[in-house]
Amino acid sequence: MSKTDRRVLRTQKLITDSMLNLLMEKSFNEITIQEIADTANVGRATFYLHYHSKEDCLMKLLTKGFDSLVKEMDSSLVNPNRDLIVVIEQVFNHTLTNRKLYRALLGDSQSAILLSEIKVYIQSKILENNAMKLNLDAITVKGIVTYITGALMQLLIWWLEEEPNMTPRQAAELFAAM
Repeated sequence: MSKTDRRVLRTQKLITDSMLNLLMEKSFNEITIQEIADTANVGRATFYLHYHSKEDCLMKLLTKGFDSLVKEMDSSLVNPNRDLIVVIEQVFNHTLTNRKLYRALLGDSQSAILLSEIKVYIQSKILENNAMKLNLDAITVKGIVTYITGALMQLLIWWLEEEPNMTPRQAAELFAAM
């Protein structure tokens, strides 16, 4: 397995941090690649060396966060005695930690496309990690995963937009009660 050069990692971090900072100031559609590059203090060609587009940059940023969340949840998911509330609470804690980013993305006109991509990504991670160890056929499992992911995402969106006086634990308990 080859290690990624630290300079490459540093440059990618500069670019994604710039994307994050710009998302706090303006909508995704208003952000240009040139602005991202300027904020990161790299050239436009350097941006394209690492990312195909600003959408690619954003998805890599988001999937990196989801990958760390999935890694954190893996031990809970494979445990047959897992507590669903604890697993879902981790998702709400992740969302709370990254609240500014997710709220900025929800307010963007491209949010429906982005949410669809996120949902597909989360579904693939659940299926890939065999989180649904049920004795059912593949179509039924996929249907259940799609349903659970959709319900969870809608609850997360509601939680972000409405900002109810509810802790991640309480939100997880609400999800589990549904």
